[in-house]
Amino acid sequence: MTGQRRTPVLDRGATDSHRGLPASRTAPGTRRRARQPGIVGMRLPAKIAIYFLVTVSVLIVAFPLLWMIAAALKTQSEIINPDASLLPLHPQWGNIATAWRTAPFGTFFMNTAIFSIVTTVGQIATGMLAGYAFAMFDFPGKRVLFYVVMSGLMIPFTVVIVPVVQLLADAGWINTWQGLLVPNIASALGCFLFRQFFLSAPVELGEAARIDGASEWRIFWTVYRPLAQPMTAAFTVIAFLQNWNNFLFPLVVTSSEHLMMISQGLTVFQGQITGVAYNLLMAGSLIAVIPVLVVAMFAQRKVVEGLTIGAVR
Repeated sequence: MTGQRRTPVLDRGATDSHRGLPASRTAPGTRRRARQPGIVGMRLPAKIAIYFLVTVSVLIVAFPLLWMIAAALKTQSEIINPDASLLPLHPQWGNIATAWRTAPFGTFFMNTAIFSIVTTVGQIATGMLAGYAFAMFDFPGKRVLFYVVMSGLMIPFTVVIVPVVQLLADAGWINTWQGLLVPNIASALGCFLFRQFFLSAPVELGEAARIDGASEWRIFWTVYRPLAQPMTAAFTVIAFLQNWNNFLFPLVVTSSEHLMMISQGLTVFQGQITGVAYNLLMAGSLIAVIPVLVVAMFAQRKVVEGLTIGAVR
């Protein structure tokens, strides 16, 4: 990596000590009043209002998911009957097995897993390297290039979908794995998040390693990359969920069933069932959403920790 390195900034206490002045500190005999975090210090009516709003919000968000699970275990007559209860009286667990046998969900799952894992790993690698370069080095056109990268977050994909598909068609990459994977290797969001993280990282660590004779690559790999593990974990979850749920891009790039993702497979499944079997449609949707729910439930803490790191100092 080339370019002018970012100059380290000394804190005020260290600057005063260097000048022979005492570092700023709290006056003796004084105590700082500890702030009570969250809603601990709120009055009872405010707590009740907050808990009520949170409960209503959770119910609004979770109701479609709960209805889908209940509908997947009902019979067709129970779904179309307006007087039927919300919960199934006799759960039809065979609906899930029937949905799995009707469409090649095994192939769809494997394709989606390969697509999600490969693109997520690529987005982490390119995002970390690009973010490190934008944060730690100064080079000509840095600001303009960063704005160009950020335009990927501002411009909707539907605006550029036609030229992207035309480029893939000219390269002969339609209905191929490289056509699915290569355009999704880089992520503007990953570049932005890692840049913001590395901007808050101590520059003195890199300067000390550079004095010891470490190369720029070694400084990145052994000093700053381990520091970015919380952000890496958070972005891994975000990128994986986004890639798993990617529907539009695979839809316009692939038309072959052996390359379809799970989101496209639901449309194939809908065309293979006879009539309008809402219970089987909901069972197929449940099969598609289970991996996303599992990842989101177990990794939500990592996402919050990674995105809020450096916010409190």
